[in-house]
Amino acid sequence: MSAATASPTVSRADLAQKARQAPFGRFMAAGGVAAIVGGIILARGVLGAHPERTWWAYHANFVFWAGLAQAMVIFAASQKLAKGHWSGVVIRFAEAGVGFTTVSVLLFIGLFVGRDYIFTWIHEPRPEVGWWLTTKWFFVRNGAILVLLSWLSWRFVRRDTAPDVRELGSGEPVDRKEDAAAISRDAAILVLAYAAGYSLLAFDLMMSLASKWVSNLFGFFYVMGSFLASLMALAILSIALRRSMGLADMYSKRQQHDLGKLCFGFTVFWAYLMFAQFLVIWYGNLPEETYFIFYRLSGAWRPVGIAVFFLVFLIPFIGLLGMKPKTFPPTMVGFAVVSLVGIWLERYLEVVPSINHGAGPAIGLPELGMALFFGGLFLISWGWFAGRYPIISPRLAADALEREHH
Repeated sequence: MSAATASPTVSRADLAQKARQAPFGRFMAAGGVAAIVGGIILARGVLGAHPERTWWAYHANFVFWAGLAQAMVIFAASQKLAKGHWSGVVIRFAEAGVGFTTVSVLLFIGLFVGRDYIFTWIHEPRPEVGWWLTTKWFFVRNGAILVLLSWLSWRFVRRDTAPDVRELGSGEPVDRKEDAAAISRDAAILVLAYAAGYSLLAFDLMMSLASKWVSNLFGFFYVMGSFLASLMALAILSIALRRSMGLADMYSKRQQHDLGKLCFGFTVFWAYLMFAQFLVIWYGNLPEETYFIFYRLSGAWRPVGIAVFFLVFLIPFIGLLGMKPKTFPPTMVGFAVVSLVGIWLERYLEVVPSINHGAGPAIGLPELGMALFFGGLFLISWGWFAGRYPIISPRLAADALEREHH
């Protein structure tokens, strides 16, 4: 195959043209509407007589959306490390999540503004970890983690997109192996930083809310849950863009099946980590460990806890067992949406019961408004990336087409 030809029917020039046809305007328009509506609800909530519920929802949505966007970039980095050429155009869809990593840094400022309503240790100091949970040190280190990961993400994505930017600018094919070693190095550093950094964020932003509760596995559980959310989001994005951009040749049923298998596999892995955490706590039967779990599985919170198990594990597990549900777009999208709703509920369940003073769940306008606000900003940042950078890599698409025709 020549450098200029991707397949018998699609040239590198055709691929370059498709790279300019991303519907970034629609993403930004939809995101803008959602962000404005959510922003109005946010402003009314925090300026109202009882701002605490809005801040609780803000925090739960922050840990959900920040983790999802960062994990999307980690998926792209993992594909570079594993030389997963099967993913083709999906890699760039994942890299587009890098825009929200910068937005996350700005949204983190909101946690500082609403800290008195969110972080229980501010009002109830914990002497055993008093030096760790102090306002200044807490926000400096977690802000630094978000800034560092955003910078590492941008370094990796810019280096990976650089050849495609030059190809689209000059119209001439560019060597696909250019800077391969440096890209792999950046990907490895990013993956390691993500595992360490977001585990620490999980400990600080969620586990610290529950006084004296400790789980060494919780950080990794959050990291892998966010990765599962990113896979489900990518499945929805890929199917939507496949139709709107005419990518049937570059995102085939075989690739959708591969992505569906990853979604299924990490759904099982999520359940394994959940059970591994639960089993140790149940077997140890220590009050300072068991209360966190059983409070969420009994009383007013029991329906939410059961819903999380069904939405994140049981329904996607049963639904994605066979090949057809993974390759048939409506079923794949349906199960991906179910899983994402379940992971969103999981973040709500991990955050709010620890700080709402014993009240039961309340999912209404503040919670849905914050989901709109964060989701809208995510769509805007994704669309901004798609408009500024090639959302289809002619290099990767050419590889995918070559494999399809052999």
